[in-house]
Amino acid sequence: MQLMLSGVSFAYPSALEPILSNVTVTFPVGWTGLLGDNGCGKSTLARIACGQLEPDTGSVTRGLVCAMCDQEVDHAPDGLYDFAADYGREARELRRIFHIEDDMPWRFDELSFGERKKLQIATALWQHPDVLVADEPTNHLDVDARAQLTAALARFRGIGILVSHDRELLDALVDRCVSFEPGGRLVVRPGGYTAAHGQAELERATVARERTQAKEQLGRLAAEQDRRAHEAARAAARRSKRHIDPKDKSAKAKIDLAIYTGQDGAAGKSAVQMNAQIAAAKARVDAAFVHKRYDGDLWLDAHASPRKTVAHIPAALIPCGLGELAIPELYLGNTDHVGIVGPNGAGKSTLLAHMRTLFAADLEVLDIPQELDAEQRAQVIAAVRELSSAERGQVLSTVAQLNSDPDRILEGGRTSPGELRKLMLALGMLRHPVLIIMDEPTNHLDLHSTEALERALAGYPGALLLVSHDHAFLHACTSRTWEVRDGAVQER
Repeated sequence: MQLMLSGVSFAYPSALEPILSNVTVTFPVGWTGLLGDNGCGKSTLARIACGQLEPDTGSVTRGLVCAMCDQEVDHAPDGLYDFAADYGREARELRRIFHIEDDMPWRFDELSFGERKKLQIATALWQHPDVLVADEPTNHLDVDARAQLTAALARFRGIGILVSHDRELLDALVDRCVSFEPGGRLVVRPGGYTAAHGQAELERATVARERTQAKEQLGRLAAEQDRRAHEAARAAARRSKRHIDPKDKSAKAKIDLAIYTGQDGAAGKSAVQMNAQIAAAKARVDAAFVHKRYDGDLWLDAHASPRKTVAHIPAALIPCGLGELAIPELYLGNTDHVGIVGPNGAGKSTLLAHMRTLFAADLEVLDIPQELDAEQRAQVIAAVRELSSAERGQVLSTVAQLNSDPDRILEGGRTSPGELRKLMLALGMLRHPVLIIMDEPTNHLDLHSTEALERALAGYPGALLLVSHDHAFLHACTSRTWEVRDGAVQER
């Protein structure tokens, strides 16, 4: 059993160019990872493979039962309530692996995004599809939940397609990686992320070395051509009769003899050969093209609030899920960078919601939520399009520094969740915020975008609140931690 896409092309109605062009790829039984930057077409390819999108051209294997686990978990997945009502062995085992309580499916809208994600994956696995697509499945999941997810997905015996930037998950699950390369090429490499990335870097280094050698050869040939041109010019001057005495028949005869014996013809042939060698050297340089990636630091044009304390949170006991959350007295200074950590469902988002009610009305806050619904996504795109030319240029320049193509990011039909978060950050920067709040900021972001955002936020001069399960990211961006666990908030 295998799933094959042959000669597939696809363009969104609002796009100027196709996002996929003449793509051919085969997915065998086992897990295959899809790698690439935000907006390159990974999710689009996955949707075509599952039959959710029809390609403009090309063919896709049909007749397979497919299940698609989208990045977003706004709505309860199909089959959730059938799964909830099933107490057979498989359903009970999945509920055990994911620590799913009996009442959770029935209060889906009240759950955290991480808890919703677990239900989404569990329901898909319970359906035993031939093809399972998991699009960024570790978004919103804490460390324990990621381990549960890895164990559950490893049990799947069909054709698995994993769209992810989670290096640990890719290394644990996939047998091969399909990488979206610059220029729209797809390259298949064996192994998980570490093996595939290592092979890609080796290939890049080899091409870079070939380009260096080709440029050196081109330089040598160009210098030789220049030397021969000067020599030819001097020879032509020597053979010129312009300055010879009309009566000096001997000198004229020598020049005529040189021309007759083919010295001029030899020089012409040499020049033609040299031109051919230079053309070949230029073609060699062009063939060894190395795509450059801009990873420059993102400059946030912002400043710290003149108030030394931007938020004071009095001690309180607030409702949280089915229980309560105990909050001690907390202060947020105007330059504090605070990371909020804790397991899924512990109350991190509840803490943020409570804090929002305490901010001063005149405090300029950039607040980027975990997820956007369809209406909010459309509003972000519309807001950017309504900017002046100068402001739009500033926003798109910021987006480019966060590793997205500014020429394509506003094509609404194809703007990925990761690109939307970049747009929200870039758009908010125009207001010069003194406090930035980001809930799971690395969700949906590719690795290069995560690194760029990490550098940007680490240098942000104002106050910062980040909710994240990515401890390496928090370590780079924050200096204080508030932990939400077991119904209480602790500063450490």
